[in-house]
Amino acid sequence: MSEPTQLWGGRFKSGPSEALANLSRSHPSYFRLYREDLAGSRAHASELRRAGVLDEVEFLTIRAALDEIEADVASGSEKPIAADEDIHTFLERLLMQRLGVLGGKLRAGRSRNDQTSNNTRLYLRRMARELSRGVIAVELALVSQASRHTETVMPGFTHLQPAQPVVLGHHLMAHAQSLLRDLERFEEFDRRFDRSPLGAAALAGSGIACRPDLSAIELGYAGACENSIDAVSARDHVAEFLFICSLVTISLSRLAEEICIWSSKQFSWVRLHDSYSTGSSIMPQKKNPDIAELTRGMTGTLIGNIAGFLATMKAMPLAYNRDLAEDKRALFESIDVLELILPAFAGMVETLEFDVAKLREEAPKGFTLATEVADWLVSQNVPFAQAHEITGAVVRYCEERGHDLAGLVEEDLPRIDARLAPGVLKAITLEGALASRTGFGSTSPDRVREQIERFTAALESRKAFAASTLNLPGAVSAPGSAEAGR
Repeated sequence: MSEPTQLWGGRFKSGPSEALANLSRSHPSYFRLYREDLAGSRAHASELRRAGVLDEVEFLTIRAALDEIEADVASGSEKPIAADEDIHTFLERLLMQRLGVLGGKLRAGRSRNDQTSNNTRLYLRRMARELSRGVIAVELALVSQASRHTETVMPGFTHLQPAQPVVLGHHLMAHAQSLLRDLERFEEFDRRFDRSPLGAAALAGSGIACRPDLSAIELGYAGACENSIDAVSARDHVAEFLFICSLVTISLSRLAEEICIWSSKQFSWVRLHDSYSTGSSIMPQKKNPDIAELTRGMTGTLIGNIAGFLATMKAMPLAYNRDLAEDKRALFESIDVLELILPAFAGMVETLEFDVAKLREEAPKGFTLATEVADWLVSQNVPFAQAHEITGAVVRYCEERGHDLAGLVEEDLPRIDARLAPGVLKAITLEGALASRTGFGSTSPDRVREQIERFTAALESRKAFAASTLNLPGAVSAPGSAEAGR
């Protein structure tokens, strides 16, 4: 039997028009949820056995068929046909081809509403772990670079203007810290939506599948959703996941922008590895930061997806509405984009080659050591408000004479202000500026090394989450075994 299975239509005199069928049919990418749908079907089969709808033999027969279907879909030997409206229709068609009438018994007590909600939750919990692994690869690349550059000095910026000297490792770890929070958000997402919607049916719950709490445990959830209407109509888990994905790309895009700037000839602070850059079709000399640029561009796509889906959710009446099917379009694109970006970005970062001498040369330019003058004056018991004015006068004096702070000599000091003594010249050094920043989380090399050590420990717990798996119901053993009665 190769005919499609339609899950609705008994009250209709005619089938759907071609236009409606085309509009209603799921995009091919939606069929990626087959594992989650089959896991839900296995758990639902357990529910029907508890309810007495399936006897033990029927239960085992259906579970075995579901296992076979999963293997066949995974291998590519079974694929959706054009008339399969969605993943549920596709898998029920396969089940009924193999089991006939018995396959149709599995539909009792559930709805596509709770099925699709369950599929999406399970999928996103799995993807939270998979995407975390990709983010961790970027983190490891950042830590590797930062560890090599705990003594490398560079100019730090505010408003894209030279501000104060910092350690390159400290700057890179700022990006790593941002991504660490994104990893934490994936874990928090997983905890927040660790509740199963299966058993909510269309919206009111099921009169047949009455132990959704047990189905939830079988599917690896901590429990069932508290409210059946909320279970099928809520999509804040989708919105939150899209938000986290967009934040990840925003974190990456900020570093991507800097890499584009730093790798330009005008800066020449960093060299891109040949295997993580591209050339020009017309200008042979070009070496382009395409990974950084594509990341920056694709970030806009992910921001658009969260904004668009929030608009879809706005003013959505309870309970389920077909508008909610748009969640997968936004989700799958965002996830697919991130899965492309992350390994390329990790490789680019890991292979960056920084010009340490060039960074050091640039570090004091733009009066980045001016704050050291003010701090020195404070150490001489000058109120900071006055120290600030005096330091401004120092900068103005240097600018008028066309040199930086390095051009100051002892004879200049009393001409600017009587409170400036020769000792101030010893304070305006890169080493002194870095060494004085000894507070927790500051940029002195020792503090940066401590930060990396703490960060590495924090990353280990994120690795544990990324390596974990959901305890989804799997293949059933032969009748009579310990697994068979699970």
